[in-house]
Amino acid sequence: MVRHPLIDDVVGPAIVVRSASPVVWLTESLAALLRRAAESGRTVVLRTGREAALTPALRHALGAHHAAWAVDEADGSLRDGRTGVAASGVEDFVEHGPELVGPPSPAHPEVADSVRQISIDLTLRHHADRAVDIGTAIEALCDTVGTCPTHWGTSEPLTVPWDRWVVTQYAKHEAPGVSTSYAVGHGFSATMTAHLVDGVVVETMSAVLTIPEDGADPALASKLLDAVHRVADEVEPVFGVVMQRRGDTDHLVRAASHGEPSPLAVVVGAEATAFLDRDGVWPPPRTTTSVFGGGGLVVRFDDGWEALEAFLDRIDEDRFLQLVGGAPLDPAHDDGALDGHDRGEHAGSQRTGGQRGGQGAA
Repeated sequence: MVRHPLIDDVVGPAIVVRSASPVVWLTESLAALLRRAAESGRTVVLRTGREAALTPALRHALGAHHAAWAVDEADGSLRDGRTGVAASGVEDFVEHGPELVGPPSPAHPEVADSVRQISIDLTLRHHADRAVDIGTAIEALCDTVGTCPTHWGTSEPLTVPWDRWVVTQYAKHEAPGVSTSYAVGHGFSATMTAHLVDGVVVETMSAVLTIPEDGADPALASKLLDAVHRVADEVEPVFGVVMQRRGDTDHLVRAASHGEPSPLAVVVGAEATAFLDRDGVWPPPRTTTSVFGGGGLVVRFDDGWEALEAFLDRIDEDRFLQLVGGAPLDPAHDDGALDGHDRGEHAGSQRTGGQRGGQGAA
């Protein structure tokens, strides 16, 4: 059997790929290796230097295919590039990973120079009696902050000019299987997936938008949620999370911490509200709710994580997942994603392998 040209070493079930590039992209070759490894139950471990950066697309692909990112230090030590946790060797990522859980290594730096960002992870069901149009939600959100995608693609570099119709045709071509595509623009990056569930197209999107630091609009989160309301006229939101976070200007993912993000709100579509437990005190403590789209709920949080966790106690997770048919909901930007009550658990329909804070995801 001929070894894949990107493979530098094999350590038990781990496939090691080394990169000396300052920016590591999701090339067609690397994307193919990640898919093949995941299908065969192997773990890809990407090893880079401490100054290397990953693109948002590669960060998503690593999570979606249960692959690891290991950072080599000058003294020969190894740490998880996403969580900063020290590793004794490549084997740790197979036995305990692919994202290691625990206190970050002292070598995992805190970023002092960062920008303010909003991240939105949203799952949507397209109405069966209307034309499917992938990317509508992304354009509505981007219009709110004045920046929109300029290029898209399924591997990098992303050189195809953004065209919602072409993105939709690609998703239809891949149906009934899962399509995954990526989009970028000035101060913007996103991942989109689509697949069929009982004849209904389920779309997921995970987007990060850089927003002004000075004179920031205090009503911006509400405006973004208003954009979701507009999208609801065409598609049915199932579940979404809006977060405020810090990140790098270029949206690249570095092996460093930007601190913990702050949950702003969740969006629950009208059909999914049946899966909420409203017994006792409603809405949950430290939250306020508003209705949209014929019965959907926007739940705003007064104090971040405490309010979010109070809300998560009211979710029937299994029924949420059934509604979206096992959609691939690992977000592109795990620092801005929902990931559970106790930093190690998954919650809602937004599933991610990372910890809640202290990561360098973009």
